[in-house]
Amino acid sequence: MLLKYSALVLFAIIIVSGCKKNEDPYATYTPEREAALIKEWLAQMVTNKKDIDTTSTGIYYIVEKEGTGETVKTGNKVTVKYTGLFLDGSVFDASAYRGDGTMTYIHKTDRLIQGWEEGIEVMKKGGTAAFLIPSAKAYGTAGSGSIPPNTPLIFVIEVIEIK
Repeated sequence: MLLKYSALVLFAIIIVSGCKKNEDPYATYTPEREAALIKEWLAQMVTNKKDIDTTSTGIYYIVEKEGTGETVKTGNKVTVKYTGLFLDGSVFDASAYRGDGTMTYIHKTDRLIQGWEEGIEVMKKGGTAAFLIPSAKAYGTAGSGSIPPNTPLIFVIEVIEIK
């Protein structure tokens, strides 16, 4: 009887403690914090002697491997391997989680975040690049799923095929 009662009390404590009002986990995700994170990341890349380029729309990128042929254009069928990361290096998505480890899409027809669509246009088949995408070109002030509002994202993308 005592064991049954103890288990019931423990269960009640867990339920009640789960009902406490917690702080808003997104409260610290502000435009100011985003700007500071981007500035810190850029400074770290400079310290690591990375050659940072910027698109005309404000997407930062580092070419790790130059590809060959034409760059990605509207309507191309593009196959990529990618990893999506937060600036702290934690992964929130990756093509490795998919069946064959790749993702194929039709450029600017299938819905992807604006920063991806703009950034990948500097890439060629066989190329690999890391893109820092400000939240305004990603999920903005709303966020999405596990991605909080005002969160800059990094995508490391390898272009496997362009058709």
